[in-house]
Amino acid sequence: MSELPFAATTPVSVARVGLKARDAESLAAYYREIVGLQELSRADGAITLGAANRPLLVLEQDASAKPDDPRSAGLFHTAFLLPSRADLGRWINHAISNKIAIEGASDHLVSEALYLTDPEGNGIEIYADRRAQDWKWNGDKIAMATERLNIPSVVAEVPAGGARWGGTPEKSIVGHVPLRVG
Repeated sequence: MSELPFAATTPVSVARVGLKARDAESLAAYYREIVGLQELSRADGAITLGAANRPLLVLEQDASAKPDDPRSAGLFHTAFLLPSRADLGRWINHAISNKIAIEGASDHLVSEALYLTDPEGNGIEIYADRRAQDWKWNGDKIAMATERLNIPSVVAEVPAGGARWGGTPEKSIVGHVPLRVG
């Protein structure tokens, strides 16, 4: 069985997301400090961030970029998929100790997720998938929902002595990029 998360084994996957940023420098700092991405490169007004050497996010400087309008079509959020539930628990500990503003925390039955918004209004999801063999089925459909996330249960997955968040783990990927449609 593959060690890759389910989202990385599907026929179509997202390698990286590109965002226009009014202030790419401060937005890059946010993604480094809050999300835990590493800066990989800078070229032609763009800052590439990722995990290990895998690019996940490219911020393109554009001072004239308009703020996000949640009533218009566009990106709903960028979903960063962590390799394990313990990694999500480490990120939760990081969020708590750094007083990171969280807008939502959900159990979707197939995944567990936290939601936040970056300083330029872009939505972010930090999540971990449940193992595909643990998903529940309703006939030929996967059971999904939006239920309250049991945060203490996720944090309890972090091994003793392994509670420190050291940045986005090596096998993290962009799991999905849901869009808003008009």
